[in-house]
Amino acid sequence: MTTKECWLKNNCKQLHCNDENGCLILFKLNYLYDKAQIPVLLRKHRTLLIDSDGTDRKEFFELKAIQDNIEEFVNDGHQLYLHSSQVGNGKTSWSLRLLQSYFNKIWLKTDLKCKALFISVPSFLLALKANISTPNEYYQHINENVLSCDLVIWDDIGTKCATPFEHEHLLSIIDTRINSGKANIFTSNLNEQEMQDALGDRLASRICNIDYNIELRGSDKRSYTNKDKEGE
Repeated sequence: MTTKECWLKNNCKQLHCNDENGCLILFKLNYLYDKAQIPVLLRKHRTLLIDSDGTDRKEFFELKAIQDNIEEFVNDGHQLYLHSSQVGNGKTSWSLRLLQSYFNKIWLKTDLKCKALFISVPSFLLALKANISTPNEYYQHINENVLSCDLVIWDDIGTKCATPFEHEHLLSIIDTRINSGKANIFTSNLNEQEMQDALGDRLASRICNIDYNIELRGSDKRSYTNKDKEGE
């Protein structure tokens, strides 16, 4: 990989990039991201914006505080429920930003093993179903690491109404992680009542009644211009 192709180049603090002998930072970060199931396009630092009217300013500062103390968040086994009825206003982007910050903190001192997972819950449930008849590589990777890794992002949880089998499987995993002091981040377009309707009272309670419950109310950020203010 050349410097031009490196996804890390805009945020790398190295004065000189030694392509010929390889880059330890890039090697270890790519390993962590590969194990976390995050594609290259989602590994780049992305600017997160506050609406020009100031909507979500308080929430962005709360998330920035978690980001600044991400090792403490993970090591203490904290839980974050990040939700909004509006699509595209930063839930997944913020969860990825928090994971990026964690990897940036630990890459030098960590062993080569799965430290975090990004799980698209609808995709995971489809893989769970597929694995019943034929071994599914994605499901098996998640299943091997989900109870031991430091941090799991459960993206779009509750979007798909769970069957009794899926519900019990999710409840078992999430309950075990929380009881084991493992950190989790849940993103959803559902409020607490809608989460109860989709996942049942027990699982919804585990997701919603936790350390950090942050609701974003801003507009769709995907069409923002440079006139908007950066939430950093």
